[in-house]
Amino acid sequence: MKDDFNDKNIIKSTIKMFKLLEILADNGKLSIGKLSELTGFSKSTTQRIINTLTYLKYVQQDKTTLEYFPSIKLYELGSKVVNNMTIKNIAKPHMLELYNELNETVNLGILYNDSVIYLDKLVSKSPLKAELNLGVEVPIYCSALGKVLAAFSDEVFSFEGKYIKYTENTISSDEELHQELLHIKRQGYSVDNEEYVKGLLCIAVPILNRDEKAIASISVSIPSSRFDGSKTQEYVSKLKEYANKIEKDIY
Repeated sequence: MKDDFNDKNIIKSTIKMFKLLEILADNGKLSIGKLSELTGFSKSTTQRIINTLTYLKYVQQDKTTLEYFPSIKLYELGSKVVNNMTIKNIAKPHMLELYNELNETVNLGILYNDSVIYLDKLVSKSPLKAELNLGVEVPIYCSALGKVLAAFSDEVFSFEGKYIKYTENTISSDEELHQELLHIKRQGYSVDNEEYVKGLLCIAVPILNRDEKAIASISVSIPSSRFDGSKTQEYVSKLKEYANKIEKDIY
């Protein structure tokens, strides 16, 4: 895209919003008058932008001074970007080693609200392979990556009335989900037995922080037609080995 403010493909109001947000982040607390002065926007425009950012919870107001300041949500957003990129970059060489050992699709996932996002993957060279697109969001209840993230989290998840039966094996109640998460926590890994895509089986383990909480998860995906159940513990052992290597590199 051209670096041109007059480019018709650029939303000028969005540029104004981010300019104001950047100035606010640089200065801490500012009044509407001071923000108007520093941005060059009219006070009415400045107030509308602040109202929007406050509604989105990226800005808060000091009730005593009536000044505005960036909220913790903005910090969390930046932290997520940094952390996710760090995890992806650190995990990549270990994922490559694991991929070369198993010659199966290897995935890296992170928790996002009630879903898992596929952050990275290395796809099997086999003509018969199993994979999901990068960036795709899958409900935690039907994903090995998601279930193990949920099992090693302090959050309580509920989908009652919202479960989608993707296959005949998909979990369909909170009771079933909670029992599954307890089982996963005890054994240290999770399995997606064709619960999201028919013919796709996945095994996943968590990548843990120092508090033993999952910050990401790593999995191997195998077509069910090629999966040998007797090798489950072999896959789990390899996944845990490389998850441990990633953890050591992070911490």
